[in-house]
Amino acid sequence: MRTPSVSVVAVCLLLVVGGVAGVTAPAAADTFVTMTTDVSTEDPVPEEAFTVTTTLANDGDSDDTYRITDLSVAEVSDRNYDEEDEELAVLDVSDPLAPGSERTYDFSVTLEDTGEQTVYVHATLLSSRGDRKHIVQAVTVDVDQPDPQLELDVSDAVVGAERTVNVTVANGLDASVSQIDVRVSSPADALAFRTSGRVRATLAGGDTAAFSFPVKATEAGQFPVEVTLAYTLEGDRRTVTRTFDADFSEPQNPGEIRLTGVSVTRGPDGVLQIAGSAANVGSTDVGSVLVSVVDGDGVQAADPQPDYFVGGVEGSDFASFDLNAELTGDRTTVPVRVEYVVDDVRRSYTTDVRVSQAALATPTPAPQGGPLGGLPLLPTALAVLVIVLGGALVLRR
Repeated sequence: MRTPSVSVVAVCLLLVVGGVAGVTAPAAADTFVTMTTDVSTEDPVPEEAFTVTTTLANDGDSDDTYRITDLSVAEVSDRNYDEEDEELAVLDVSDPLAPGSERTYDFSVTLEDTGEQTVYVHATLLSSRGDRKHIVQAVTVDVDQPDPQLELDVSDAVVGAERTVNVTVANGLDASVSQIDVRVSSPADALAFRTSGRVRATLAGGDTAAFSFPVKATEAGQFPVEVTLAYTLEGDRRTVTRTFDADFSEPQNPGEIRLTGVSVTRGPDGVLQIAGSAANVGSTDVGSVLVSVVDGDGVQAADPQPDYFVGGVEGSDFASFDLNAELTGDRTTVPVRVEYVVDDVRRSYTTDVRVSQAALATPTPAPQGGPLGGLPLLPTALAVLVIVLGGALVLRR
């Protein structure tokens, strides 16, 4: 990249225009008043404003106080220039310039053409005796072709998930560029790029191209990402580097599974039946939701449902599950593990499901006999039938 920096001092009465880029011949109002002009900008390009800074200084040995009445930048050295066609910038001032003092002014200048360009800083000073003096300072800069523009954005993801850093290259030139090489890097330890370089053969004038770089962030926050673009224009190899303050924060409400509406009942065989919903309280989808009983002291998963694969749950939605567990001793809770995937990151936690006293109570065994003294139902019925038939035979006799 070209960064012109020009520093010139006015020290004589006559205006002389230098022929070397970035250097101009001196000019002055008298032997005491001097003008210093600086131009410093990164890659000045057509139609893009840059700053011309001018300082007027009155020597301490001067015996006169001047008043600065006019300041401008023009395309020509003649102080009687055409303001409409040749003036580039103007400042409306009326400032005193006492012996031993100085004043600094900034001009915003825009040039249309590329290549070596000379502009002229004009200053008019009025002495205490009413004499007008004019200083003209020539400043030469090299206006370069504009580079393709770079833009960067980061996709949303939770911490630890792989997301993409997307770099857009916009070729605002009229000509095509070739041998495009885009590189990304960061000094931040929290960022790990899986791919740091992308290439492309050509990019036509006026077109844009997108380049994606997979990256993982181990923490949320703002981190610097440096993007370097190398390309060839008309046989000239050029490089552009820009550092972005990239946003690696998490989504405001990522997918998250919580257990809701959980109830526990005890079956006739003493196995606990746990039922509830796996609710996604986030706004993004989650996948591979698995709910399971965790074996431990006084608790173990039981058939037929020791775990339950829920699958995917959309944002702000839920899905039901059923689990079975057995308790022994004085255990009153069942640990349930919840696992799910959000943004390709596996998350899990364990929660204790409390078992009510009613579910903890030993179930009453089902009756094994019939209504007559606990005798089996079928033999009892046969006995009753024999008695009835016997009575009928007696009556017939």
